[in-house]
Amino acid sequence: MKNLSIILILSLYLFSTTELIQLLKMPILISHCLEHQKNNSKLTVGQFLIDHYNNHQQDGDGDTDQKLPFIKHFNSLNITAIYCRVSTQLPQLMSTIFFEKKPFFHNDQDRISTYINHIWQPPKLL
Repeated sequence: MKNLSIILILSLYLFSTTELIQLLKMPILISHCLEHQKNNSKLTVGQFLIDHYNNHQQDGDGDTDQKLPFIKHFNSLNITAIYCRVSTQLPQLMSTIFFEKKPFFHNDQDRISTYINHIWQPPKLL
């Protein structure tokens, strides 16, 4: 029972998502071939297939010809697109943090040597 259910689910999936559904039209192909063989007794199955699938000429039964397997194809591929809108503006806070203008040159007070001069002083008497 388990194998039967797996085969059933797999076949449903394959027939619904691929061109295997065209195989269900095989009885139409066979009956149409037999109709042509009634009109022309020398017609073989190979000649019938070549005639109908390789540049077929209209012979008055175009409706039946369009029902043959693999004559019309359908697109079974579904594409889902998700659209997300992204804002390209930075918040005001972010722009001031990352794009703050800083001076290119520094004062002498910012150098380490000026700090060292203040630290190393002789002791003072109180």
